[in-house]
Amino acid sequence: MKQFPFIFAGSSDFSLDCLKLLIKNPQLKLKAIISQPDRLKGRGLKKQSSAVAGFALSKDIPLFRPKTSQSIDFLNKIQEQNCNFSFVCAYGQILPLHYLKLFPKGSLNLHLSLLPRWRGAAPVQRALMAGDQKTGVCLQVMAEKLDAGDIIADRKITIKEEDNAKTLFEKSLKETEALLEEKLIPYLEGRIQPQPQDSSQATYANKVDKKSAQIVWTESALKLNNKIRALYLGPQAFCFLKGKRLKIYHSQVINHSLSDFSPGEVCHIEKEQLNIACGSGALSLLEVQKEGKKRQGIEEFLRGQTLKLKDTFYEKQADGF
Repeated sequence: MKQFPFIFAGSSDFSLDCLKLLIKNPQLKLKAIISQPDRLKGRGLKKQSSAVAGFALSKDIPLFRPKTSQSIDFLNKIQEQNCNFSFVCAYGQILPLHYLKLFPKGSLNLHLSLLPRWRGAAPVQRALMAGDQKTGVCLQVMAEKLDAGDIIADRKITIKEEDNAKTLFEKSLKETEALLEEKLIPYLEGRIQPQPQDSSQATYANKVDKKSAQIVWTESALKLNNKIRALYLGPQAFCFLKGKRLKIYHSQVINHSLSDFSPGEVCHIEKEQLNIACGSGALSLLEVQKEGKKRQGIEEFLRGQTLKLKDTFYEKQADGF
């Protein structure tokens, strides 16, 4: 049985799950791992390794954590590994063309969309924010231009109304397992010819930051609900109530006409329900987290509040607090 030596580049929790799928295959021989350098995290700003780096250290797998992947010393060390291919999944740095050309079978990338739609850093989140009804996972041969490589194979995923970033990552992992099992070895053995993308159809999934997580109540309830679903794993969608930041984890669209209420105002409240007027329709909040507090279902949250009709949820921190 022929073995294919490879090097893996990744940093996130999902990329670690992907790595574990690869090393289960007896035809793949992991030689080394590349991951991001340690980062300062948490309130104490302590250095923490990425999920993938932590795994490498625990298993005594050779680990490279370059500050820049452009380093000549780093590239020389990678070449010395004498690998057949590189596998990249959520690494977090742009790899130079020099790196991509070090491997006879190329640098392969597992991307969580149906390329060329949603090239870039946050394809899962952007698909949800756009209200897409389908997405997928894609195996590509990396090119110098971001996510523009030839496609080895893909698998489609249906996005349901109840899906959020967590459930969509879970679906993506399941389809990734099937994709790698069915297509990776045939490609390495020369039995699959990758096909070029239609770059005229490309869209881009820019990284999601805290600013883009802000709730703007003049937008439609549907658009805001999509944002909340997309940002479930962070940075969670947020607004302000009585001067305190309020994260929203779970919500539901209410399609009633609300001409008597302005966007951001409480338009319906009872023991187990809190609806906020939007630019069109209303948003029923189901799970939230007030600043300094734990996550709560809406019934528990309302027990600690004195809210009434027309009280306002603000987009920014209101004056006077």
